[in-house]
Amino acid sequence: MKVRICLLVMSLSALIWYAAVQLAPSGRAATVSTSFHQLGKTALSRIESAQDSQSDAEFETRVAAADNAMDLARRTAVSAADQREFAQLMSYMMAVKQDHAMTLTNSDPSQAPDHNAVNNARTAAEATFK
Repeated sequence: MKVRICLLVMSLSALIWYAAVQLAPSGRAATVSTSFHQLGKTALSRIESAQDSQSDAEFETRVAAADNAMDLARRTAVSAADQREFAQLMSYMMAVKQDHAMTLTNSDPSQAPDHNAVNNARTAAEATFK
């Protein structure tokens, strides 16, 4: 009888371990989904493309494409890890838009715009979506 109970406990221990580790909410919240990560890479490349545009019309077209990619990524972000990575993408997107607006309103064309905020946001986003 003791042997049967011991075997029952041993066989159920794997099931209990799986339930405790894999089904815990913190385990799911710490993992970035692959679909979001792929859409984040696409959004990152489109934001970089918008940043590298030369004309205002080209910038507007590329920003619209980047906005669409960001919207798709936002809809697939479900876990807390997805939300954190989406926040980095959004920070980069806002920095690019702000930098473009400041470049347009710069009254002194001889003064070079400060790209430090955009470069820092780009570095953080690229490190996240490698």
